[in-house]
Amino acid sequence: MKILLIGNYVPDNQTSMRAFMRVLERELSNQGCELRILTPKRWLQRVPQTSLLWKWLGYLDKFVLFIPTLATQSRWADVVHICDHSNSMYVRWVKSSPTVITCHDVIAVQAARGMVQGWNVGWSGRVFQRLIASGLAKADLIACVSHMTRRELLGLKFADERRVTTVLNGLNDSFYLVQPEEADALIERFGLCANDKYLIHVGSDLPRKNRKAVVETFIALQQRAAACGGPPIVQHLVFVGPSLETDLIDLASHHGVADRIRTLQHVSHEELRALYASATALLFPSLQEGFGWPLIEAQACGCPVFTSDLAPMNEIGGPGVCYVDPHNPEAMAQAIEQAAGRFEEMRALGLENALQYSAAQMMANYLAAYRRVLGARQRRQ
Repeated sequence: MKILLIGNYVPDNQTSMRAFMRVLERELSNQGCELRILTPKRWLQRVPQTSLLWKWLGYLDKFVLFIPTLATQSRWADVVHICDHSNSMYVRWVKSSPTVITCHDVIAVQAARGMVQGWNVGWSGRVFQRLIASGLAKADLIACVSHMTRRELLGLKFADERRVTTVLNGLNDSFYLVQPEEADALIERFGLCANDKYLIHVGSDLPRKNRKAVVETFIALQQRAAACGGPPIVQHLVFVGPSLETDLIDLASHHGVADRIRTLQHVSHEELRALYASATALLFPSLQEGFGWPLIEAQACGCPVFTSDLAPMNEIGGPGVCYVDPHNPEAMAQAIEQAAGRFEEMRALGLENALQYSAAQMMANYLAAYRRVLGARQRRQ
């Protein structure tokens, strides 16, 4: 089977989408598929990201100059897989091959429709989201990464239910238990060791990632321990992601914990694996996700997980996760304290749950999706 994977424009720096593409490339090759990968080239966008032209020159690269190459290459393929729904408008230029689009979430579309509190979308963003919706409607098959994403997509009435399926994400790289001595060597440069007690949060600084609640929970844990006269369950808080926002730095400083909070960037995969494996727990009180990769990554590394009692988190985390109210930091702190005695059980159940989300299983489901659209196209012909 000849598969053409359509990837993202590199200057957009979408780390998770690059990881997703790497998995597909590796697993499809392992399955003996003929594979080509196509991404828009950077022709015009040669200005700093701070320039007003940066976005518009990128649009020209992606949606004008890339189109002839896409149309030509798509004629080679049995199936064209658009790996990010944000590029779904490419469907209109794929004439001879069936298309599969992976839909990772519909959060930006909801925001463009005024459905996400605190996220204001400009006119160009609203136009862009309408183009995405139009492309999704023309796809042969939309593969949603979680059952919740499928429900929300169908709720927006972008496509007929018969053309929407679920292909659960698999781990996008090798995550596994790391021995303490190996972990120490990997995380030493961050001023940490495997014996340190710390909470970890992995993700961006988008409001829906709820970083403020993470800081407030950490503060609550310190205060609860001080009130009882004992040591806190965790002495440090580690963010893997962008630098902490000014208001959160001020909040931490006001409560005297700023020196116990670290934010880490440019973390390698090996270092991330060691950070998960050495952490006391992952705290992931996200308000909105398409899937929630950090949950499964942490579980695969033997890290207990505390996350929002919201879909899709409570659909993918399994019985080993402690589900919490993401709007209540005091309750989250209490839940972490109360769960301390069963961390080993949470680790064991998490390791077992993570086995369900293998890259091989995800790829088997995508191959079934490719065969489905090929068979449907052949029957129509």
